[in-house]
Amino acid sequence: MRKNVLLVGGTGQFGITLAKKISSKKNIIITTRNINEANKRFGKIKNIVLKKLNILDKKQILKLLIRYKPSIVFYLAGQSSPKISFSKKQETLQSNFTGCKFFLEVIHSNRINTKFLNASSSEIFKPSQNKLGLNSKKKPISPYGLAKLESYKITKFYREVNNLNAFNAIIFNTESKYRNMNYLIPKICLAAIKAKKYNIKTSFGDLDVVREWNWCDEQCKYMLKFLNKEPQDFILSNNKPISAKKMLNFAFNYFKLNYKNFIYFDKANLRKKDFKLRLSDNKKIFKKNNISFNYNIHRKKIIEKLIKYYLKKNFLK
Repeated sequence: MRKNVLLVGGTGQFGITLAKKISSKKNIIITTRNINEANKRFGKIKNIVLKKLNILDKKQILKLLIRYKPSIVFYLAGQSSPKISFSKKQETLQSNFTGCKFFLEVIHSNRINTKFLNASSSEIFKPSQNKLGLNSKKKPISPYGLAKLESYKITKFYREVNNLNAFNAIIFNTESKYRNMNYLIPKICLAAIKAKKYNIKTSFGDLDVVREWNWCDEQCKYMLKFLNKEPQDFILSNNKPISAKKMLNFAFNYFKLNYKNFIYFDKANLRKKDFKLRLSDNKKIFKKNNISFNYNIHRKKIIEKLIKYYLKKNFLK
């Protein structure tokens, strides 16, 4: 009998990627606030059920869990922009923390047998010049980071105190063709396309920030591998840091253009506070769990994949 997997808030890049990866073997139940919009994203994927859910309603949560008895619950819900979180503090806290807390409470109090994975974020850490590992200081600098830290703590609490099969995946910057185009890497790729097609300039903020940009398909692959291990916290990132400026250069070089002729600085693009540098320290976690560390898509490959996809879809008609 096919098992059910529940993706809470599963209409983003991780939900879509996970659904494509496992829908051939398992039934996927995806919760969303907008069924019509979700249908557009999942229309061609088989073995998927879309359910409208208020993540702040424990009765709805319990009804859903009892009906589908999922073997795994992925908590992927939440307003995910650190910049926007300053103007949407309540929504950010409720969607990232309160909903997660309610799911854990319902699972525990009703003795529901399932694995629970909370999608956490590298935004939970204190900015540092050093690599960030599980024991690094956690002191977020945005409402989003704070909400993610609280959901991380409550998930860890339910695992250690109440013996729930609960995991925290601390996820560093991740890209895919399903990523919202307002984020930096999609914006960089679209800026290069606009420059090539229409000779248009694009504004940016701080391009000296250094990140490890990952590909969502690889992140999901390792997420699923960790779920076959003992419940724990783990970090997903490729250890391949690069500056935003170099990523911008990759994008414009794709069209043999000089990016300096097509971009300009606008302080409106800056966050109130930001990490200048964000590096991961996670190879020991992989080794401890006997999981091979083999990220193949990063840096230039991410830029090329996204540009080819955007050109194919002709987003800039």
